Amino acid sequence: MSSIPSALVEGLNPQQREAVEYRGSALLIIAGAGSGKTSVLTRRIAGLLASRDAWPSQILAITFTNKAAGEMRERVEGLVGEASRGMWISTFHSACVRILRKEHDRFGYSSSFTIYDSADQKALIKRILKELDTADSGLTPGAVISKMSRLKNELADVDSYRRTSDSSDPADALFIEIWDRYQRELTRSQAFDFDDLIGQTVYLFRAFPEVAAKYQTRFRHVLVDEYQDTNHAQYSLIRELTRPVAAAHIPENSSIPTASDGSLAGASLTVVGD
Repeated sequence: MSSIPSALVEGLNPQQREAVEYRGSALLIIAGAGSGKTSVLTRRIAGLLASRDAWPSQILAITFTNKAAGEMRERVEGLVGEASRGMWISTFHSACVRILRKEHDRFGYSSSFTIYDSADQKALIKRILKELDTADSGLTPGAVISKMSRLKNELADVDSYRRTSDSSDPADALFIEIWDRYQRELTRSQAFDFDDLIGQTVYLFRAFPEVAAKYQTRFRHVLVDEYQDTNHAQYSLIRELTRPVAAAHIPENSSIPTASDGSLAGASLTVVGD
């Protein structure tokens, strides 16, 4: 019998109730718009606390917009009160900023690094285009930014794109030069653009398994709303956060029960989508 309070499942249909009460390594919730998906997700979070399957600090709930994250935070707070303050309920990018500021020394930045907005990006690209005298190329700041964004969302960087691009194409060679100068300027300024945030966090976790393990052991329940909208970088971030943790990388102060070999199973993942 579920130890979840009856109030948390009141008014739910059998499928919704099953989603709230389910305990396991992975859960996929598929339902149409307006069908109560977010309500099920927030009640599931409250249920995990009520049944003592999670502490507030072990919850990471991610959605796509600041508005959606704020609404989810309010709903969870209405169900669990002040316990919600111990959770991370945020967008992908906000979660990554918190991680990057915490782990800034791993990539040589200050914790107060700058995040370029679209106006900053455009101004920098316009300056680089002028420096390279690209008036006859037909390239616009918007086109350059759009292509960089698409590639970064595929976890490509300048070097990996250079290796796979058509070196005989002058337009592609020019784009690479622009992108290279752009990233060098960001590094010089200790800055990231919006599209760098998720990719940099994925690279951080892959380069430093002991850093990844800190978050893998902390967040034992990862819940993602609107999962159908995830791109490759976002999917990769969730994959890194829910990987099993080798015994050698588990923090010494961790009190999480481990397997007989000292390893830790991956976090429970709940995804909600249309």
